[in-house]
Amino acid sequence: MYRLRRLAMALCAIVLVSTMPVVQAEELIARFSGEWIGTGQLLFGPQYGQEFHCELNGKPSASQMRFDMRGRCWSGLLSAPVTAQLRYNAETRQYYGAFMDGAEGQGADIVGARDGEAISLKLMRGALQGRLVAETVNADQMKVMMFYRDVPNNRELPIVAMGFARKGATDKLPDYLPDFVTGSITPRN
Repeated sequence: MYRLRRLAMALCAIVLVSTMPVVQAEELIARFSGEWIGTGQLLFGPQYGQEFHCELNGKPSASQMRFDMRGRCWSGLLSAPVTAQLRYNAETRQYYGAFMDGAEGQGADIVGARDGEAISLKLMRGALQGRLVAETVNADQMKVMMFYRDVPNNRELPIVAMGFARKGATDKLPDYLPDFVTGSITPRN
């Protein structure tokens, strides 16, 4: 009887540990769900400092371990759609997906993982690489930062910072601008 009880406890522990990443992934995906409004700023190039605005809607599917984000960003009269799809793979404990229509189209492929209370996603399009980090500040606010991967110089350069609030929950955006110096990316000669 004692062995049977120990075996049952061991099996329960194995099941709990093996499902923990999936539960954590569901919880993380749920944090980013819902309707969001926000503002962003370009941190490089000739448009350095230019602000833009976005409205996004995150729709999770716990049964499929999938997350879709759709919306629109605009600056003045210019407007563009934004889409991203992610799915969680419990075996690799990573997220996979596509930004816009993926690298085969006009967007980028995505692979990433949880990074503490944030999600860190590598963006890939051929030789071009970048990273997007999204983290919730609280239940009604999130920050997003995009980086360009300068492979020859082995560094990441911040290119976009954004702050979002849940639509209707608060009208205050989090402090989303980095507290370090950014600037124009100059081409190498």
